[in-house]
Amino acid sequence: MFEENPKILIIDDIVSNIQVVANVLKKNNFNISYAQSGKSGIERAKQINFDLILLDIMMPEMDGYEVCTHLKKDPKTKDVPVIFLTAKTTEDSLKKGFDCGAVDFISKPFKVAELIARVNTHIQLKTIREILSETNKNLQEANANKDKLLSIIAHDLRNPFSVLITFSKLLLDSLDDFSKEDILNYLKTFYQTSKQGYNLLDNLLKWSKSQTGKMEIEPEVIDFKDIVEENITLLNSQAKSKKIKLFNELPEDLFAFADLNMILTVLRNLLTNAIKFTAEGGKIEVSGKDFDNYIEISVKDNGLGISEDDLGKIFRIDIKHSTTGTANERGSGLGLVLCKEFIEKNHGILTAKSSPGQGSEFIFTLPKPELNHLENHLNG
Repeated sequence: MFEENPKILIIDDIVSNIQVVANVLKKNNFNISYAQSGKSGIERAKQINFDLILLDIMMPEMDGYEVCTHLKKDPKTKDVPVIFLTAKTTEDSLKKGFDCGAVDFISKPFKVAELIARVNTHIQLKTIREILSETNKNLQEANANKDKLLSIIAHDLRNPFSVLITFSKLLLDSLDDFSKEDILNYLKTFYQTSKQGYNLLDNLLKWSKSQTGKMEIEPEVIDFKDIVEENITLLNSQAKSKKIKLFNELPEDLFAFADLNMILTVLRNLLTNAIKFTAEGGKIEVSGKDFDNYIEISVKDNGLGISEDDLGKIFRIDIKHSTTGTANERGSGLGLVLCKEFIEKNHGILTAKSSPGQGSEFIFTLPKPELNHLENHLNG
């Protein structure tokens, strides 16, 4: 039920008492630490994540009640079960002990079987509480993810189809009333709306797949200058429609070891986002740095920027956060969540720096390939 060799702290001012208890517990595979005063016991409990504390009541300077009260008020130690191991077992002392947060009492002189049984029971209960807490946290996260997914499907994914249906119906009903230029403008709207819907659906499918654990990571050597150039070529028409210039400032021979498809998704989302929030005539730069064990990639724009408050929301799936672009482009906010998840799955970190009116910079790291992988890639 609990990990091997649970850690127990004995707090008692009498050395012989500590020795007797420690010898019994060590024979039953417990990992023992001790302190000879309340103050040192509190400090020790803050330093190590103990599974249980055995505490004497009658100690000089700071008695067991005071120690227990301190432990229960401190976030680092409040969840560690405290058992009073004491000769003081009057009704008043029991009540006072439970009131200050103890979970049990063991009378001195103790019976070995009783000591072991009670210690095991409370460590097991602590483990069960931790499992239940983690399960509850996972359930809350799963519910938040489900709500976000349903929200995107209900609103963001429906919007592109509404536009396509409305405009196509208009053309079908009144085609002869429109000029060639009008029809061309409608076709441009169809294209952009279809692309927006496809990208959103693609992100949804990839995110759902990653949540169910069905997306396998297949790392390989990635030449970043090449894949950034490919992405810029693919998105150039989208950028040109807003007179935005895309710059590939990456140095030659900047290699990472990661899943190519995931990283392509990250780059596409970051560049698409930058285009979306950059005004006409703006610019977007992709640059990179080479460090000892990792590389760092930056996607920087001179667009709208993000407020400090919103920066804390952009990577969270449980918060609905979406902003309209400079040309009224719509989004779901899922792209950045997916980017963060994919970068972390590839042992990197994604961060953002921004301020309103000053543009945004998204920076991520990825591990560099080992020498043998790089040599195989270059000779390949």
